[in-house]
Amino acid sequence: MNKVFKVFVFGLVALLLTACGNVEAEQGMTAQDVFGKAKEASAKLENVRTHISYDDFWKTTAPEKRYSVKYEMTSDAMLQPETVKQSVKVRPLNGDPIDAEVYKVDDRVFIKDNPEKEWEELQSGSVAELFSSMIANVHPTLNLEFFNAFENDFVLEPVDYGYNLKLSLSREQYTDFKKILMLSKNSSEADMVVLNGEFPFINKFDIVIGIDSNNFYVTDFKMTLDTTTYSMMQVDGNSHRVKQTIDAVYSHFDNVDDIKVPAEVLEAAAN
Repeated sequence: MNKVFKVFVFGLVALLLTACGNVEAEQGMTAQDVFGKAKEASAKLENVRTHISYDDFWKTTAPEKRYSVKYEMTSDAMLQPETVKQSVKVRPLNGDPIDAEVYKVDDRVFIKDNPEKEWEELQSGSVAELFSSMIANVHPTLNLEFFNAFENDFVLEPVDYGYNLKLSLSREQYTDFKKILMLSKNSSEADMVVLNGEFPFINKFDIVIGIDSNNFYVTDFKMTLDTTTYSMMQVDGNSHRVKQTIDAVYSHFDNVDDIKVPAEVLEAAAN
């Protein structure tokens, strides 16, 4: 009995020492290490399920307008090559609700917001046309390359399942962020002139990227933005307030069923 007990204790101590060694190794990682490993893992990912909640509010003073809408999106995506099936619920504050289906086949995007309608192709070939450029960088997976310019600004926070990469942007960084966002959607020189003529006040701009410590897949992305921007090119007191929250959750890594694309979409994509 004593011999069995000693073997048990020895095994337990060895297990604890191994666990301690792993903790020390994990604690020795920097935010940049985790960011790099996450990019490597993301490049190898073959399919994923994504759920996004997106609240978008803005208002302007000249002219006085306001807009508020909430999106709920769920998608399954094959990434190599890219095929995406997405269901979308759009709930504007003052307007009719919209339920839509979206399919992306290679670089072509098709949408139907009514079962009685035919499939309609987006000329841009990007969901940014429907939602925003930021959503296009969050869906179907988080585009980590987008954050390369802020790699050294991330703060690493260990959590139960892995790591959080946290980022809080200053006014100057916010301007850089918008420039990167505009370049990602091939904005015109005129758009850049307008951007350079703005003076933003950052009430809040926080980003959190959750990463699994076992496989370094991105498990979630959260963005909270609250800004008031004044135009330095106009003297009519023009300003606009923007409040956005994005909450994306990624799951079913390399475990998504094959996507059945409607025949009408396949036929349109082949032309």
